[in-house]
Amino acid sequence: LAMPSYRSKTTAWFAVLSLGLCVRLAVSVKVSSEVGVLGSLLAKREWNQLFKRQLTYAIWAVPAAATTALQKYSREQSALCLRDQLQHTLHESLGAAAGDAPGGPSVDCQQPLRSLSLALSVAAGSGPDASRGGAVNVCAADPRAFCAASVELYEALTKPLVEVTLLSIKLSMMMGPGQLVRCYSFFIAAGCWTRFVGPSIATMTTTVAAAEAELLGQHSHLAEYAEEIAMIGGGLPEATAMQTALAAVTSRTERLQLQRFGSDSLDGYVLRHLGILSAFTAMLPAVFAAAPSTGIDPTEYFLTSLHLLVNVGMACKDLVLSHKIAAAASAHAKRIQTLYATLEGHPQPSDIAAPPPPSSAQLTRSLRRADGCVLRLTDVVIGPPDHSTALTAPLTLAVPRGARVLACGPNGCGKSSLLRVVLGVWLARSGEVATPPAADVLALPQRAYVLSTGSVEAQLLYPATRASAPTASDAELLEALQWAGLDHLAPSAAALRTPRSDLSTSLSGGERQRLAAARLYLACCGARVPPTLVLLDEPTSACEPSFEAQLFAFIAAKKLSTIVVAHRMDLAQYHTHELVFDGRGDAVMRKL
Repeated sequence: LAMPSYRSKTTAWFAVLSLGLCVRLAVSVKVSSEVGVLGSLLAKREWNQLFKRQLTYAIWAVPAAATTALQKYSREQSALCLRDQLQHTLHESLGAAAGDAPGGPSVDCQQPLRSLSLALSVAAGSGPDASRGGAVNVCAADPRAFCAASVELYEALTKPLVEVTLLSIKLSMMMGPGQLVRCYSFFIAAGCWTRFVGPSIATMTTTVAAAEAELLGQHSHLAEYAEEIAMIGGGLPEATAMQTALAAVTSRTERLQLQRFGSDSLDGYVLRHLGILSAFTAMLPAVFAAAPSTGIDPTEYFLTSLHLLVNVGMACKDLVLSHKIAAAASAHAKRIQTLYATLEGHPQPSDIAAPPPPSSAQLTRSLRRADGCVLRLTDVVIGPPDHSTALTAPLTLAVPRGARVLACGPNGCGKSSLLRVVLGVWLARSGEVATPPAADVLALPQRAYVLSTGSVEAQLLYPATRASAPTASDAELLEALQWAGLDHLAPSAAALRTPRSDLSTSLSGGERQRLAAARLYLACCGARVPPTLVLLDEPTSACEPSFEAQLFAFIAAKKLSTIVVAHRMDLAQYHTHELVFDGRGDAVMRKL
């Protein structure tokens, strides 16, 4: 997902990172040699030569510092490119999951066509707060953390492997292979032992991420419903809930940090300090045996070998400890893969704690404008996408073309769920659902959607854009605003395209519903072909009766086929048919 092709900017930066590692290693070998020479000259008190070698060391320190900085910069750029590609792929899948799958009028419905909400819920974990806060984490925080950990893991594996290989060649020439093998045997044994007795970092990382998602969910919920909470005086319970979530984050983070403290202490002592002592011990025979035979000064030989062995020891330590980085990356990767697999319609059974019951339903987009009906249900059973009880018994009905159907009944009986099934957001438990093509179906959800940022023009054209809807003129946009009573948002054509970030927070509930109605008006005005089927869920619950009458009069004048979910029976005067849910699973449609 993050690197779909080797011919990419990400691959180029990984190549730069790899090259930088090799160059840095070569420079570090030279610097190690210079350290040995300086130590030897100091022991001999050859001050003139010592000052000259200090200058040589200073010159070699320049590329050493530059390669270190280049390595850090290329690491950051690699992580950035990796994240950009990964999130680009995820964003495409998220957009596709909120639309309709291509491929013809008949779809194999083992997965809802518009699976965005299900995918976010599955990837984030169970529970409403995990679904809300965890969804933000899995779409934004997890990709960032995963890419950073992946590059760090690549560096933690590549750098030590290259260092161990090249330095081993150098050391075997100086010390002999036998002494070097004994030194490496200690690191292998010590690394395996610390890995066996150390705590599970991956498990604690996952639990901390879950707690962070819970806390983020609480804050997101507070920000979303701040006004309602203030109106009913719910500040204290909300603060208590956030404190509880914060306490869970603090407790789990403290445990993770404590585990890291114990693990780092053990690793530092065994792999670093005992490793240096082991290297020192393994090197002593070579100093006395090899140095005289080669004619190299023993002090220089000792310091150079020790410096190289310390570098090898640190490389072995990094190699052994790379499993911690891999564990952290794995925890983030699992959530991202779960999200992507669910978006693509291939969730793994292990990714879903409670897999939904099998479905034999079929959703077809086969109804055309020439057909006599705009919706046909055949033995359709409606229920949430989990193990909970179905909301309806098998429903069979046909909505005639031009019918304006009022769906009514008690709370929780399946009215809004019917719209979800028709739109492909939910998968019916069984039966066959036949609808017009997705492009001919328009929906006004219960919560009227407003873009977080964007001009008034973008709000009106959503989900289309100016590029995809070039026939919408400024005059038509202003006309739609005036019809909806929202002309104060853009009194002129220039104001239509002014970027705004306040509409998502400043519009009242009624104004949001008027904006959604303006989108319907715009879809039907001019020479455009109106939608074949319009689904409206409580479209005027926050509007005054005059606008309500205006909206339904417009629908009748345009002869639109609609299904309107509402609780107020006085809306029956604007409809031709009534679909009554009795709350016990049955529903009957009759003509008014």
